[in-house]
Amino acid sequence: MNATTAELSFFDTLNQGRIALARFYAYLGMGLGFAAMAMYGSAGYVEDGFLYQILSMQGLMWGGTGALLGSGLAIIVSTMKPAMLQGRVAGNTVPWFDGILLAVILAVIAAQFEPPQNLITYEDQSNLFASDIIMTMNMLLLFSAVTYIAYLFAPAEFIGRLATLTAYAGIYAAGTALLLRWHESYLFDMEIGHAPVSNLYEVFIFMFIITAAVYLSFERRYQARAMGAFVMTLVAAGVFFAIWLDSVGQGLIKPLVPALQSYWMKIHVPMNFVGYGSFAVACAAGMAYLVRYRLEAAGGTAKMLAVFPSLEQLDQLAYKAVAVGFPAFTLATILGAAWAAEAWGGYWSWDPKETWALIVWLVYGAYLHARVSHGWHGKALAWWAVAGFLVTVFCFLGVNMYLSGLHSYGRLT
Repeated sequence: MNATTAELSFFDTLNQGRIALARFYAYLGMGLGFAAMAMYGSAGYVEDGFLYQILSMQGLMWGGTGALLGSGLAIIVSTMKPAMLQGRVAGNTVPWFDGILLAVILAVIAAQFEPPQNLITYEDQSNLFASDIIMTMNMLLLFSAVTYIAYLFAPAEFIGRLATLTAYAGIYAAGTALLLRWHESYLFDMEIGHAPVSNLYEVFIFMFIITAAVYLSFERRYQARAMGAFVMTLVAAGVFFAIWLDSVGQGLIKPLVPALQSYWMKIHVPMNFVGYGSFAVACAAGMAYLVRYRLEAAGGTAKMLAVFPSLEQLDQLAYKAVAVGFPAFTLATILGAAWAAEAWGGYWSWDPKETWALIVWLVYGAYLHARVSHGWHGKALAWWAVAGFLVTVFCFLGVNMYLSGLHSYGRLT
């Protein structure tokens, strides 16, 4: 057994059977414990400070009790009904929960390196530790993109593993940085602390996490490492744009405008970017499909074609990415309508952002309809995935930068 097989065997064992089921129910129990704390805890639910309620001793007691009860229930029920161990939901879900928990632990550790409270000011945020982590994230993601591209031309196992490992490291650096920015917003003033999804700079970092995480789950499951050259190139382009945003002052932590002071922001915005990130992966799969198609037509070198996934596999991966992103984007749109009704008194107002979100939804809804109902495959859908992401990019960036409306608070300032 070689090192790669041993690694796969370890993670396969960790993410299947009773071990995975117990962890899955432990996470569900932890979530229910936090919900119970919000409803019945001594301090109740404090929206501006719930992050610290979760991380407090009270949160540890409620969440830990829920996790223990959940895992215990899973062990008992799976012993009585062994068929539960064959389910795939737990095995597919727990790696994501594990990743979130690891990012939280890393953020708690990183928080110990923040400057003293008297040295933290809105006017000068350069001494905040999250900026150092974001710089590390930038280097890791850019290096990963370059290494994935190198893997196409020199498909050595070492190069491929290095590309994958640096992509994982970039994800955890990004997650740690976002959670730390959340903590830092409270350091300025407990009254204005907020989730780190309030401006373009922060949501770009969140999109890096989703895009890379969705791709890496595909890479691990379908052995599609060569597609990383296309996914991480898109991520690298976003990194350069985020660096520019930071250089023009868009990376600063700022108080929320009144329209964003709502619990809806913590739900609507992340779900939106689960859709955007998945659509980016679908675009990358479409790009890889078109490149492979061109290489085959031109009699490309066997070495490069050998590392590419097959055309059928790339077609399937693009479809799977859209199948992940479309429900998330649909839910985000519904949640956005509910938020609009609460904030502006109406579910829909044909604001430019709403209109372009509808266009994106129709583009990918038509993609799924063409594939599922009419059996479309191949080159046409690959171009569709690429063109759909260009529409998505305009909805994400173009509207914010060039159009005004009810969502004008999202524009560059």
